[in-house]
Amino acid sequence: MSAPSPKPAVVVYEPSLHRNARAGSWAELARGTFRTAIEHVRRRDWEAAAQLVEISVTEADELRDVYDRWPEATSRWILDHQVAEADLDAAVARLTGLVGGRAMAGIGAEWPDYTDAVAQAARGCRDQDPAAAELIESARQVWQQIHDRAVDRVAGMVDIAVKLVGESSLGELWDFLMSDWYEIHTRRYSLDNQPWSESAHQLMVAIVDGFHAHLTGIGRQGDIELIEEPGRTGFRFAPCGSGGRSLDARVTDDAPRSGAPFEFAVTTEAHDWAWNTVGICSYCVHCCQLNEVMPIDRLGYPTRVIDPPTWTPDSPATSCTWWVYHDPADVPDHVYRRVGRDPAVRPSPTTSIRSTQHD
Repeated sequence: MSAPSPKPAVVVYEPSLHRNARAGSWAELARGTFRTAIEHVRRRDWEAAAQLVEISVTEADELRDVYDRWPEATSRWILDHQVAEADLDAAVARLTGLVGGRAMAGIGAEWPDYTDAVAQAARGCRDQDPAAAELIESARQVWQQIHDRAVDRVAGMVDIAVKLVGESSLGELWDFLMSDWYEIHTRRYSLDNQPWSESAHQLMVAIVDGFHAHLTGIGRQGDIELIEEPGRTGFRFAPCGSGGRSLDARVTDDAPRSGAPFEFAVTTEAHDWAWNTVGICSYCVHCCQLNEVMPIDRLGYPTRVIDPPTWTPDSPATSCTWWVYHDPADVPDHVYRRVGRDPAVRPSPTTSIRSTQHD
C-alpha cells in the first residue's frame, strides 16, 4: 500500500514579504485566517490549524508597528504646524473621552494579550484539545478588540490634525507618516527593478496578507471577495475593518466614527489625494496616497487602483475594492484624472496581451 500523499503546506516562506505567510490558491487565501484555522480543526488537521493561528500574529505585526508609531508622529506633526500644545491636549482629552483610555494607551500595551491568546490556541490545536476551535475564536476576538481600539486611536489623531491644522493639509500629513513606505514601494514596484508580473503578484499577496489582519467583512473574519475581470483582479472588503469603522454601522455597534458623537473628519471638498471626492474618511486618504498618487508621480502608474468607500450620514457606501491590473499600461485614463494626474505618463505595454482602449 502506498503512503498517503503529504498534505499541502498552509504556511510557507514568502520572499516578497521576507517572512512566512499563508499558502494556497487565491480562493483559499481570500478566506480569513482564523476561519481557515477552525476549518482545519474540524478536519482534525491539528498542526495546520496551529500554524494558521500562529501566522495571524505575523499578519498583524505591521499593524502593531504603524498603529504604535502613527499617533505619536501625528502629534509631533500637529505641533510642528504652529498649533498650541494646550489646544492639542484639549483635543486629545476629548478623544480619550470618546474612545477610552485603553485605546489611547496604545496597541503595544495590549499586544501581549493577543500573542498569549494565540499561543494558547496553538497549544490547544497541537494537544488536540476538543476546545481548540473555541480557543481560536477567542484569540480572534481578542485581536479584533485590540485592532479596533488601535484604529480608533489612529483615526482620532488624524481627525485632530484635520481640525487643528486644516483639511487641506491632510495629504501632507499622510506623506509624512508614510515616507518610509513610499521609498520601499517605489524601489520594489519600479519596472526597472522587476517585471510587472512579479510586482502584480507581490501586490496581491500583500493585499490578502494585510487585510486578514484588518478582519474585513461584517463577521470580522478577514474574508475577502475575490473578483476576476479581463485584465485585472479585484479584492473587495465589505467593509474594511479599519477605514470601515468610520463609515459602517454594522461593525461599530451602530456608531460609525464619522457620525455622532465621534464626528471624525471626512473630506468636504475635492482634493487630488482623496480621489477628488467629497466624503472620503481621513484615514482612507492614506490608501489613495500610497497606491495611486505617489506611484503615479514616481513611477508613472498606480500600483493598485481603489474604488473607495464614501460617507454620507444617511446612506454611506461602505464597500472598498482594490484592483491590481495585469498590465499597468491598461489602467484607464479616468484613474489618473480623478487624482489630478495626466494619463500621458502611463507606461508602454509591458505584456503581450493588453487592451488598446482607454476611457
